[in-house]
Amino acid sequence: MAGAGALIGRTEELRLLEEALNGTDGYRGCVIAGQAGVGKSRLAHELVLRSSSAGISVRSAVGTASARTVPLGALAGWCDHPTSNPLQLIDQLVQSSTSESPDEVLSIDDAHLLDELSAFVIHHVALRGTARLIVTVRSGEPAPDAVTALWKDGMLLRLDLQPLSRSESDALLASVLGSPVDEKSASKIWDLTRGNALYLRHLVSQEVTSGRLRECHGLWFWQEEFTVSDSIADLLGEQIRRLPEAVRTVLDLVAVAEPLPVAVLSELSDLDAVEEAENRGLIRIDAASRPRAARMAHPLYGEVRRARAGDTRLRRLRGRVVSALAALPPSGPEDVVRRAVLHADSDLPIDPDLFLRAARGAMALLDLSLCERLAHASSLAGGGAEADLCRAHALLLLNRGTEAEDVLAAMPLESLTDDRFARLLTLRATNMLWILARPEESKRIVDNALGDAPPTVAESLRAVRAVQRAVAGDPLPALELGRDVDTTRVPASAAMCAIWGTVIAAGDVGESNLVSETASKGYRLAESWQEASYQRVGLVEFHVGALLLAGEVAEAEAVAARTYRECIRLPGVTSAVGTAIAGMAALGQGRLALALERLDRAFAEFTSLDYPVLMYRYGILLAQALAMAGRGTAATALLSSVDQNRHPAFDFVDSERLLAHAWGHAALGAVSTAAAVALRAAEFAAEHRQHAREVMCLQVAVHLGDATGRRRLAHLAESTRSRRACIAAAFASAASDHDGKALSEVATQFEEMGDTAAAADAAARAALAFARANLRGSSLTLGARAQRLARECGGLTTPALRETADRDLPLTPREREIISMVMRGLTNRQIAEALTMSVRTVEGHLYRAQKKTGTRNRHELAALLREQCR
Repeated sequence: MAGAGALIGRTEELRLLEEALNGTDGYRGCVIAGQAGVGKSRLAHELVLRSSSAGISVRSAVGTASARTVPLGALAGWCDHPTSNPLQLIDQLVQSSTSESPDEVLSIDDAHLLDELSAFVIHHVALRGTARLIVTVRSGEPAPDAVTALWKDGMLLRLDLQPLSRSESDALLASVLGSPVDEKSASKIWDLTRGNALYLRHLVSQEVTSGRLRECHGLWFWQEEFTVSDSIADLLGEQIRRLPEAVRTVLDLVAVAEPLPVAVLSELSDLDAVEEAENRGLIRIDAASRPRAARMAHPLYGEVRRARAGDTRLRRLRGRVVSALAALPPSGPEDVVRRAVLHADSDLPIDPDLFLRAARGAMALLDLSLCERLAHASSLAGGGAEADLCRAHALLLLNRGTEAEDVLAAMPLESLTDDRFARLLTLRATNMLWILARPEESKRIVDNALGDAPPTVAESLRAVRAVQRAVAGDPLPALELGRDVDTTRVPASAAMCAIWGTVIAAGDVGESNLVSETASKGYRLAESWQEASYQRVGLVEFHVGALLLAGEVAEAEAVAARTYRECIRLPGVTSAVGTAIAGMAALGQGRLALALERLDRAFAEFTSLDYPVLMYRYGILLAQALAMAGRGTAATALLSSVDQNRHPAFDFVDSERLLAHAWGHAALGAVSTAAAVALRAAEFAAEHRQHAREVMCLQVAVHLGDATGRRRLAHLAESTRSRRACIAAAFASAASDHDGKALSEVATQFEEMGDTAAAADAAARAALAFARANLRGSSLTLGARAQRLARECGGLTTPALRETADRDLPLTPREREIISMVMRGLTNRQIAEALTMSVRTVEGHLYRAQKKTGTRNRHELAALLREQCR
């Protein structure tokens, strides 16, 4: 770790304290007050260092509980001639502070722990003004009257030091660790430390030592749950151990059940003890909540008490709280969930109805692990089919597909209502498709049940079939099926299948109005039906993807950003999915640095959770981002893994997978191969009538130097009328004609659309077209614009951008391609095979390139181009 001594976020406080120490407004020093760990001692130490640097004599003392029992114990080190006579000691101390140095500074840390005689000496020095004082006291702790008089009588400025803000806490965190912390991890650390610098340092030290907080690619991640270590317990436990039993009971009640209504807390404990706990700064009363509620003053207080109070005691206290809360109506799903969690960890018998309602509430709050836990408890206590269906749904979403299938297969079908039977079949079919990757089995479940299914069940099955067809890359039947489903007549899970299928298919064929209309319907459904809450996150992924295909980049970013904010602090896979969707939107904007950061973080979490369907989907996007950033080797390695683990639930993005390969080839210099792969992706999309995806593929082909799809793009622009199709058609036409002015206009259109990467490449192609027309000024202007946009992207590389960057070298595109392959270590024969040409032709290109550049051999030629590309 680095930066352990950094002083963060105290600039203004330091200025005020220095002014008081220098006598401003008649003060004779300062008192720094605050809770334990907020940085009082650190700030006092900084004042001491500054005084010493200015040549001022400094003497320091520390008040302690043990020295408090000894008269003048804290100041004993200041005495040159120890004596047992207290009056002589006092006189000696006072005299030493008045005669040795008129500019002396006395620093007393934890002055609230001073004995009465030591406090008298300090007060006397302040009263006479013979030395300047730096004093720290802990808020909420009783202090000797002589100490409190220091600020009450106006001799010293009192500054109540507040905890660091969130931004200051994050800055301290980065300073301590030496590099940034990912957003979710920083949020978890903030939730526990709440700006307390001392607690933050201890927690970080503990978690780094344990290996739970670790660095990956220059970013720190905290993946595992926090446990209270002995060092943190000792840090906080001493002041709690000294408390009366009644006050400890108040703390433990709040620790197990915060926020705890004050009325309930008063009923279960002594009111005087509640007041004392509040006065000591151990709990706080949230007056803004209705009803008023008690919370721990600092999150770590609760962590320590829960870790140290004993399981039997805590279970008994939770039971008392649950019994008291039963008389109050729950305020919402969060309250129901909290009561059930308390109940589950108490000494009370299980209430299956409460646990089932809480499981649904946990699903609505997107806490999937808690949902599964509560539903399982309800099922074991007799919660019946509803509990089993709820649990199976949670298991499916937690990527525990085999367990989900076991639960569903064990349910007695003959006792199920039509609604429950429809939900069971929907869950089984979607589990087979998404989690177990058995699409044929998923289809068979639907086919076998459709024959004699009641109307509600049959409509639910058609909804499932809609999404099955959509993800298989068959959008037209999916649209027909999705339109026919009345989502008001089927269970929420089936309704969302129809909505998913419609959004995917409509996005693929380019019906953007239908995408928006259907997505809005899905969001409304998710708000009103708890079991559809998680499917809302999946809907966002399909909605954002469809918007990007249509060229509605700003709207896609807004939808993704909203979901990211909602999901980032949630537990488990939900947070990672929200982060991945935000990465997808950033990639669509061409913001490669942000896309890589978010996709890499999400992909790491999917990998740790062993979630194949999500690893496949977002592995494609991560590989594309790597390739567009010029990291071809990394992209190719990832795509090799992606290809080996293709997932049938994402067959509809196969053209996207091929595009990632195309970008990978381009990053490695094989530009003609890259363009050919992009055209093959377009053919795949055309065969599957995925017109919007075909547009994207043909646009990428133009970026890679092949505008042969211009006529097809013009037709697609006419038929779909999407923003992207119209701009892509103009792009292909201008690139084919080497029309610099038109390409410049296209770059502007791409930039206005929000796709900075496409704008950068179009500007680069405009620069090359102007150079070809011997319009050097325009060429230089567009080249500079292209490089600026590429930098805004975070390191975008395309063939045109590379060519504008090194166009001082008089090389043709084919010569550059061959030299790039030489740079990768390929022989002339391997290059000839890759480019489908003779070895003699390769040699001819290399010979001419050497003559143009003055190099003597292929190795010097490769070195020259490598230098130019840096």
